[in-house]
Amino acid sequence: MVWGGISTRLRTPLYHVVGNLTGVRYQNEILQLLVVPALQAIGPRAILQDDNARVNRMLWPANSPDLNPIEHMWDELCRRVQQHHPPPANLGQLLQWLQQEWNGVPRAFICNLIHSMRQRCVECLAHNGGHTRF
Repeated sequence: MVWGGISTRLRTPLYHVVGNLTGVRYQNEILQLLVVPALQAIGPRAILQDDNARVNRMLWPANSPDLNPIEHMWDELCRRVQQHHPPPANLGQLLQWLQQEWNGVPRAFICNLIHSMRQRCVECLAHNGGHTRF
């Protein structure tokens, strides 16, 4: 599994999670090492939207994972890596390509994802928390 974070101002490096990601590991390896520095760089108005991690977080409708912009980032990353031919020869090569393509996603693409949050929420409400076009 890999973990990554995005904002309109920066993106974290991808982090390869080996084994089970427990709450303690999430706190020590991801929150402290990657998230806190990113939030500090963004400033006091930063908001953390995690993806189903067991920490105090904003409430999201259960049926609406499509609200989270990172899901579309993962889709874009997958498309970019699948364009490599032949497929990766090993895990190390896959991780290298993932990081390369993660860094290659244009900032404008990420900003568009994040700036679409208002419309995502409007459509989610209009669909009573169900699936939207996003």
